Amino acid sequence: MTRSSERAAGPGGARQARGKPESPAPEDDAGGPRYKSIFQALSRDISTGRYPVMTLLPTEHELCDQFNASRHTIREAIRMLTVAGMVSRRPGVGTRVETARASTRFTQRISQFPDLLQYARNAALLVQDVRTIKLPKRLAEALGCAADKTWLHINSIKTLDDANTAAASTLIYADPEHSDVRVEVKSRISLLRLIEDHFGDRITEVNQEFSATPINATIARQLKVEPKSAGFVITRRYYGEGGLLLLATITTFPHDKMKYSMTLNVA
Repeated sequence: MTRSSERAAGPGGARQARGKPESPAPEDDAGGPRYKSIFQALSRDISTGRYPVMTLLPTEHELCDQFNASRHTIREAIRMLTVAGMVSRRPGVGTRVETARASTRFTQRISQFPDLLQYARNAALLVQDVRTIKLPKRLAEALGCAADKTWLHINSIKTLDDANTAAASTLIYADPEHSDVRVEVKSRISLLRLIEDHFGDRITEVNQEFSATPINATIARQLKVEPKSAGFVITRRYYGEGGLLLLATITTFPHDKMKYSMTLNVA
């Protein structure tokens, strides 16, 4: 099975006409970051149909010229559009408009390993607790490894636009026998950097598992939701040669804050 190329709709699949935005993107009234005003301008252009659903946005280079902004600023604005579920990014294809209305849910569109790395690149996590633990039997079974073995446990939260609001809880488990992972409480870590620095060259397989489960009291306090309310859980296991489990993450979202999208094309 292969993933077919995606292109903009319109005559001959050509991109939509480019040009200056219909409305300028001034700095926020409160003097906020430049990327937020660009995000707002692009959101308006998408919602008004300037960039229709299933077409591609201008390239990063074109947007840099259009808004007189740096590449980093444009990428952050695009990240916000991605988090809002309005666009998706495809290596070698571009940034495609998915919907004209922003979603309050966190949306993941992952069908290839590069998509997962892109998600990890955007996953900035605020560390709440770091310790070593002996895996209890139930957790060991969930991770697919031996019980009573000592693992590094990192309790973190994922935030989106509001740095004070937790969008998800992410528990990270790393095998200390195969990596010297060190992070500090209250630090912000990049999941991609952690993977690349400690496991990148050795990961040969990634397994994903999705489940619906009541949110336990500890995580509910982090997410500021009612205990035992519905949660959407993604468990990812990163394996090395010989099926050796190197790293695992368990991310819990409130059920109304997460949407997962997957496209399967038949060759």
